[in-house]
Amino acid sequence: MLHDPSTDHKNTFVRNGFVGPIKLLTPQQGLFLARHLMGLPMNRLPWGKSLAAFDALSCATAMNPDLVRIVRELIGDDVALWGCSLVVRKPGGVHPWHCDAEACAPEGGFVSVWVGLLNTKKESALCMIPGSHTYGVTIQELAAREGIARNDRTDEAALKLANSQRAGAEIVQPEIGDGEAVLFDGRIWHGSRNTLSEAPRVALLLQYARADIAAKIPKIFEWPFQFDEEKRPHTIVVSGRGDPEKNQLVAAPKMLEANALGSRVHHIDPTSRCPDGTSFMPVPCFQGHTDNVDYLECHYSVLMPGACPHLPHRHLDEELLVVMSGAAELVIANAPRDPKPKILPAPAGSAAYYPPFQHHTIRNVSSEPVRYAMMRWKSPAISAKKHLPPRFIRSVWLEAEIRTPMALKVLFEGPSAFLGKLQAHVTRIAPGRGYAAHRDDHDVAIFLIEGQIAVLRKRIVAPAIVFFPAGQLHDMKSLGPKEAKYVVWEFHRNEPAHAHGHGQIPVSAQKPDELLVHNG
Repeated sequence: MLHDPSTDHKNTFVRNGFVGPIKLLTPQQGLFLARHLMGLPMNRLPWGKSLAAFDALSCATAMNPDLVRIVRELIGDDVALWGCSLVVRKPGGVHPWHCDAEACAPEGGFVSVWVGLLNTKKESALCMIPGSHTYGVTIQELAAREGIARNDRTDEAALKLANSQRAGAEIVQPEIGDGEAVLFDGRIWHGSRNTLSEAPRVALLLQYARADIAAKIPKIFEWPFQFDEEKRPHTIVVSGRGDPEKNQLVAAPKMLEANALGSRVHHIDPTSRCPDGTSFMPVPCFQGHTDNVDYLECHYSVLMPGACPHLPHRHLDEELLVVMSGAAELVIANAPRDPKPKILPAPAGSAAYYPPFQHHTIRNVSSEPVRYAMMRWKSPAISAKKHLPPRFIRSVWLEAEIRTPMALKVLFEGPSAFLGKLQAHVTRIAPGRGYAAHRDDHDVAIFLIEGQIAVLRKRIVAPAIVFFPAGQLHDMKSLGPKEAKYVVWEFHRNEPAHAHGHGQIPVSAQKPDELLVHNG
């Protein structure tokens, strides 16, 4: 929930031209978003401020219901997001005093939201002149009249020009930290400078307008402003109705892939090998979305002796890996060519969880093929809690003594980047034992390492992957002469995201209770 000691946003905004700072994200969320955005190929965007139309995390931040509620209070119920951009200011970097060319129409109707993500302090944040949005003239126009060049618009020059419009002008630089935001009128005179000696400052700029205003792309940001009359920015309606005659309306981007996932089973051939001439072979299992995550992908791979699929790499997705057969080594590193990575022996039954941006890879140092399964997932909603670090599950659980017909041991659980809770546990079930059919409110992934099981009267032989999305009926019975042994991962929804509508798929819209069996 956003927090602001002043709840009179409208009057403050009208009087001063800005509101805040307001707590929008946690510092950890800010760092997460900064790392994600700084890794995107911004040069591929059709316009530098069209980020929200192509990146689901940026768009989800802009569509935060509490933030949109304040924006609606300031400019009305019909609101469109027309600008979203990453702003990185190097140490010593200065953005000279200016008004936003796209958002300084005399009649107003615009709100910009500057969100500090990384290394945000008073010394690196925005500077503003309160009330300057009511002067009726931009600082660019006044500076042009006085012959003041862009880079000469210093604090002293800005104050002198401001006092020529209204006596008593002052510069305000709010105390602001990572995850906090300032909402301001595009007409206000503002600038920024990063006086930190070593660290770059990273911020996200979100720009909204009344939905009946035509947003434009500037060609010249200095006076006199010029705009592109042929193109319009990609505009997303975040509240009420938009006007397709005024703006190029587009849908908010999603991470959804394919359809809502139903229950699935994938057998893994324990004798599989890569084709001659290849050392690594991924085999897709399924991908789609569930009630808890907007994108979930599963595959298994065959890795031949001496092979490694890639250097340690990292990505936005969270990931889990389970060694299904053979003996591998897991590599956890700080960089692609880390000289001292952590090496973890990983025979069958070993597993790992990798949070976003963790460098990792796998290699086969044995004389036989390794077969391992992986799941990756992500969602536009970032968990607000402390995230799980990388975790490793040793295979010793396979040999532990079982003293009950069914032994379950929770190995770890906690909030992750995209989940309210991720839980890992291992289970061993004696022949003929199991549990009755039921439904969970979380997704369940089962990686069967040894033995045989029956689920909804279908026989499954190890090694195999079984997946049940939330709400799907499932049971379990151990078949055959030996215990069934498997690793289980539970995906619990991020409750704040669910409440705001991100990733919600009603159970009634999912596939009926059936088990789709695939042989790999």
